Amino acid sequence: MTNIDEMSINAIRVLSADAIQKANSGHPGLPLGTAPTAYELWTKHMNYNPADPKWENRDRFVLSGGHGSMLLYSLFHLLGIGNLSLDDVKNFRQMGSKTPGHPEYGHTVGVEATTGPLGQGMAMAVGMAMAEAHLASVFNKDGYNVVDHYTYVLGGDGCMMEGISSECFSLAGTLGLSKLIVFYDSNNISIEGSTDIAFTENVMKRFEAFGFQTIEVADGNDIEAIGKAIEEAKADKERPSLIKVNTLIGYGCPAKQGKASAHGEPLGIDNVAALKENLNWPCKGDFEVPQEVYDHYKEIAARMAEPEKEWNSSLLNTVRSSLR
Repeated sequence: MTNIDEMSINAIRVLSADAIQKANSGHPGLPLGTAPTAYELWTKHMNYNPADPKWENRDRFVLSGGHGSMLLYSLFHLLGIGNLSLDDVKNFRQMGSKTPGHPEYGHTVGVEATTGPLGQGMAMAVGMAMAEAHLASVFNKDGYNVVDHYTYVLGGDGCMMEGISSECFSLAGTLGLSKLIVFYDSNNISIEGSTDIAFTENVMKRFEAFGFQTIEVADGNDIEAIGKAIEEAKADKERPSLIKVNTLIGYGCPAKQGKASAHGEPLGIDNVAALKENLNWPCKGDFEVPQEVYDHYKEIAARMAEPEKEWNSSLLNTVRSSLR
């Protein structure tokens, strides 16, 4: 991992922690733990143009663990999606803001699905993958794949506990939705404490039974391993994929990481300061991000615009071919 990668990941963590602390409400555990996964996916693997969040052939991302919404809002701000401003981030969970406690489709630009009740985002992602497969079968022609995108969904132990996730993933495996990639944020913590009190099944074995390819990333901070897992998932053209990413809830906050108290309450002013010190964050003030991080994300966003340009050219060729 390069230094700028690390700083860019930590920017997601710091903005999330500051916003939740300012609101005095929210769930810091998921953003702190899954920031590396989100950064690696969005900046290096997703076909998505931040300047055009409604591009038809964009990859879809659903945050099934909608309580961790600051993960999305931090990314949207840094990548310039929907022009989500720093003031919008500061207004997290405030009445009428663009940054509500759970992501709301049609309210915040870039949000693909309204999520909150655990497991339902998983089901909506399966529906999106089904739609992609159907549209591809109808509209794609030899050499012209105008419908060709992935659906990614991220959720944790709570999503896996819900019955709806078993039902929808059973269907996904049966249909062979190979462009569905599920990230399982496995941190062994729920709001009640250790998952051992209620959830001890082997999730990987369950997904194998559903007909999924299963991949495990041992360290949720290892973006190289996460990237390799994503490419391995894409390489399977017959099955949907589950990527289990082992994370530490509340990562970076010495007093909270790995504990249930990191799940659904602000870290506390002193703990936010300790988080920044532990991450070697160069800024001490609230909502401060180095300009070099913003510049890095701006360069990434410019690069991410290229797939849409290529797709528009392909679509034009498809139209011309149909008129011959």
